[in-house]
Amino acid sequence: MTRIAVSTLVLVALVAAVAAYVLTDAFLGAMPSAGWSWVTLLALAAVNAVWAVRIRAAISGGRVGQDRSQLHPVTIARAVALGQASAVLGAVAAGFGVGLVLYFLPRLGELAAARSELPPSVAALVCGALLLAAGLFLESSCTTPPEDDEADGLAATI
Repeated sequence: MTRIAVSTLVLVALVAAVAAYVLTDAFLGAMPSAGWSWVTLLALAAVNAVWAVRIRAAISGGRVGQDRSQLHPVTIARAVALGQASAVLGAVAAGFGVGLVLYFLPRLGELAAARSELPPSVAALVCGALLLAAGLFLESSCTTPPEDDEADGLAATI
C-alpha cells in the first residue's frame, strides 16, 4: 500500500471547512448541536495510538508471522487501512471544526448559539487533529525496517 498524501488530507480538510461554514450559515436553526460528539474522535485517536504502539513493538521485536503468539501480517495490513481511514476522518473533523470556529467566533456578541457552540467546535477541531495525527502514526508504525541488502535501504509498507 502507498502512504496517504499530505496534500490529499489538506484538500479534504479545506473542503470540509468550507462546507461547514456554508452549511452552518444556511441551516443554523435546523442543525443539531455539536455537543459531545468530539469524544468519539478522541476515543478513536486513543485506539489508533495504542494499536500503533503495539504493532511497532511487534515489528521491532520480530513477532510478526503466522504463529498464534505472533501478530499476523494481514492484521498489520488492516491496521494500515484503519490508519489511513482515521487520518481522512480526522482531516474531515478538523476541517469541519475550523469552519465552525470561523463561523461562530466573529458572531459571539450577536448570536446566542455562538457562545454555546464555540467550545464543542474547538473540541472537534482539536480532537480531529489528534485523530489525524494518530492515524498517520498508525500508518507509519506498520512499515518494516529496511534490510541491509534490500532496495537501497528504503522501508516498505507491509
